[in-house]
Amino acid sequence: MTGQVWVFAGLSVVVTAAWLALYRLPFADPRRRQRIRLAVASRTSLPAKYVFPILGTVIYLALGLLAAAVLAWLGDVDVVGVLSWDVGWAGIGRTLLAVVGASALTSFAMSLLYAFAPRVDVPGAVSGVRWVQEILVLPRRWRWSVPMISAAVEEFVFRGVLLAGLLVAGAPAWLAVVVSGLIFTTAQVLLTEQRLQAFVLAVSSVVLSLVCGLLTIVEASVLPALLVHASFAGYYTNTSAQRATVPAGPPQMRRPG
Repeated sequence: MTGQVWVFAGLSVVVTAAWLALYRLPFADPRRRQRIRLAVASRTSLPAKYVFPILGTVIYLALGLLAAAVLAWLGDVDVVGVLSWDVGWAGIGRTLLAVVGASALTSFAMSLLYAFAPRVDVPGAVSGVRWVQEILVLPRRWRWSVPMISAAVEEFVFRGVLLAGLLVAGAPAWLAVVVSGLIFTTAQVLLTEQRLQAFVLAVSSVVLSLVCGLLTIVEASVLPALLVHASFAGYYTNTSAQRATVPAGPPQMRRPG
């Protein structure tokens, strides 16, 4: 039984790595990015500055859903069951408490960071992440919906299919939460470029992993955790840009959207 758990965990690492590699590597070259940007803009009515925020998001979501399908197959996960939620007042209350708890724990961790390093600019670090920079180029309504949709897909993959697959393989609940959270946190850190960015996203990812992982197990559904993560991502992506000491610059050419 233990062997099955670690085999599935290892396969999950491989699938997640393939997801990120296929998302980042094809557009890593600045010249190729520029050619694609101009080609798409010239063949559509889409402004050039919107090409990679939209194209990158579509690719990221499509690859994420493909990764979920592969993991569901490898782990014999009942996807319909994972997405089912017997909604009740108690579940709604726990979900709202999780929203508040995730925000409070993250704020507490950041307050500790400020206590040791008062001059750090946490909002600036978040808004400086390249995929966040590109999202902030979009019209206002899309600045909320894009990170929320992306977070929903991430939650489905990591707290839905991956965590469920670990449980099916025989992992105890605490281990399933820890392993799925570790893979998720690593994936988020790999999408950063600076140490402060990596630290901030690692902290928020650990918080989300614990809160959403426990909520998923208690509710026997990923939907409540999906709502928590989506609201968290939409709020912090946008408020970080508003509070940054140095406004986020234009999207860089080195990273896919």
